[in-house]
Amino acid sequence: MHYLEQRLKLRHLRVIDALVESKSLLRASEVLGVSQPALTRTLREIEEVVGTEIFERHARGVRANEVGLLLAEGARSLLLILRRMEGDLAALSDTRKWNIRVGVSPISALGLMPAVIARSTTSALQLSINLIEGRTDQLLPALVKGEIDMVVGRLYDQPPPDGLTQHVLYQEPVSFIAAASHPLSQVATLSAANLAAYPMVLPPVGSPLEKEVLEILEALDLIPMQSLNSTSMGLTRELLIDGNFITVMPRILVAGDIVRGTLRLLPVAFPPVIRPAGLVYRNELGVAGNLMLVELSREIARLVDEGILDLPE
Repeated sequence: MHYLEQRLKLRHLRVIDALVESKSLLRASEVLGVSQPALTRTLREIEEVVGTEIFERHARGVRANEVGLLLAEGARSLLLILRRMEGDLAALSDTRKWNIRVGVSPISALGLMPAVIARSTTSALQLSINLIEGRTDQLLPALVKGEIDMVVGRLYDQPPPDGLTQHVLYQEPVSFIAAASHPLSQVATLSAANLAAYPMVLPPVGSPLEKEVLEILEALDLIPMQSLNSTSMGLTRELLIDGNFITVMPRILVAGDIVRGTLRLLPVAFPPVIRPAGLVYRNELGVAGNLMLVELSREIARLVDEGILDLPE
């Protein structure tokens, strides 16, 4: 009889979870903000409570054995319950304010969320939003662990991990874009020869978006006179507004400039790129999640009316 409920402490659960996730004493100590000797002492305490070793040491770090994996599963579930309880307690302390942690892709962070956040802070029932930006492959593990409540952004073909639900809300159309003052913005129909006469700014090298854009250029047999890859949306925007550059990107990235008339969609025909986007969440959205869905749906409807987004087929 180990009496786990009496002897196993919260810090023990956090250590087990961090070690299974990082597979390294050093990385786990950095994640938890403790020294490696202190982490090692805590691990020994856990193994004393359980009565056996729970991790196997090897040259590249540590690996949970059968007992360790069993403990890790329970630790993760208990930590998730505590995080949910923390959110519920915060909501009870202010019945007019709900808290939610939202993981967002860079495109959604720039093109969708600013208006959502601005409106939610002025609505009758306030929604306090904490944004965590990252790639989908980085955000989904955090969602599984309960570190965030939902992910908003591009949805890919592969199904989400077990325990997660995926909900398509909109499509992100890709277009050729230039300044409203650009010579091509006055042309009714553009050919590859028209486009090739101007420099082009492309997405970051090696990104999924760059792959899609290069496929579009190949389909058009288009080789621009000059091109550069930019990781900075600020730089891309300045090149478009102040120069003769054109670009190919999801319209939502420059939604504000398109609506204001600073930038313009160029009339170029090419096979459409299917880019579904929406929500990924754990099992149920809850009160805060449903409030967020309402705010997202409202902004998506506005962007659809403006011709920035498309509804899913």
